[in-house]
Amino acid sequence: MGNELSLLAILSSIIMMTGIMVQSFLVIFVGLLFLLFIYVNRFYLNRVGEHISVEINKETIKLFKGENDDFSITFSQNGVIPLFNAQVRITIDSMIEFENERQILETEQIELHLPLSLMGRQSVTTRLPFYARKRGVVKIRTLEVRIPHLFGFGEVYLQYTKPLLFETIIFSSPVVVGGIEKIIPKNQGEYPIKSSYFEDLNAIVGARQYVSTDPFNRVHWKASARTNELQTKMFDKTAQFSWTIMINVRERNLEDYLSGLTYLLEYATLKNIPFEVFVNIRKAGKSPFVHQALGTGKEHLARALELIARLSKHSITVPFHFMIHAAGRQHVLSPFVILSGDIDQNEHLLLKQFAQKGIDSFKILENDHNIYLIKTSQYEREVNSHAI
Repeated sequence: MGNELSLLAILSSIIMMTGIMVQSFLVIFVGLLFLLFIYVNRFYLNRVGEHISVEINKETIKLFKGENDDFSITFSQNGVIPLFNAQVRITIDSMIEFENERQILETEQIELHLPLSLMGRQSVTTRLPFYARKRGVVKIRTLEVRIPHLFGFGEVYLQYTKPLLFETIIFSSPVVVGGIEKIIPKNQGEYPIKSSYFEDLNAIVGARQYVSTDPFNRVHWKASARTNELQTKMFDKTAQFSWTIMINVRERNLEDYLSGLTYLLEYATLKNIPFEVFVNIRKAGKSPFVHQALGTGKEHLARALELIARLSKHSITVPFHFMIHAAGRQHVLSPFVILSGDIDQNEHLLLKQFAQKGIDSFKILENDHNIYLIKTSQYEREVNSHAI
């Protein structure tokens, strides 16, 4: 804008000086027209973007990898000055895919270019359908508008500096995990399971006919009075059954393992199995790593899925063996520990200490895009046998 208008200003000055020298009103008038044109041009470019606002119709979108959704973006010219043939440039994280996107080289972002024309006091809404191609959290990083002058002399670039309240959370798609049947409930606990040898003596679920081998203190006297036959109390069979899940974000197969973990979390919620999650991402506080406490239910699952969606390989981490050690010291772990990440000698020693406390540990493995669970003791034997 500056060079073109400066040349016009010089030209108009020369024309006016020439008109004064030759005493020609017409030449002076032409010079004044040029000056007026320059003033209008500067006024337009300086004021046209003062009252433009941007609004997105959805603040948060949540979906699974592989699903489709959309959002709309509305541009409003709240002033009276129209703008024509403008171009909008949006930079957004590349976890989602648009039809006419352009990849920015050596970055994890893409560009969208949208045409924009607005009359004064007018709004225009553009719908943007997209495809969720990767797990993660998507935000709009930059939004710029390039506005040319009406007559082609100059242009202005506007960068929208106000925060755009938009976020898309993409969950990992669940992949079936083999070997869940290896996690067998054990010891007296609160988890109801028909095959358990343990009973919750505070949870009477019914009565059956008394047999001579039944203890006399188990006679259900109320049921016996109703049936005129001795009845024995039946108790709910229970066992210990909860999961501690530990995630190493430095794992090279992280995305495959997170898909498997998503399946395990949905399975645990369906079966009402309590679970907790540890992640070796550093954070401030008493516990120097991320921890979602033990819980059950759909809300607990939703928090866990969002936690997984927000994991980033760029996060500052703590060593995996340090997290395992600290979690074992600071928390009462579940009877079953599931690990997502490579296990070195330090971790094997810690897991052997867990085993001495009655804690069984399992590792998630991937082979030919199949995800399965294996006991860490068996995994150690297989690794050692291959090393010989």
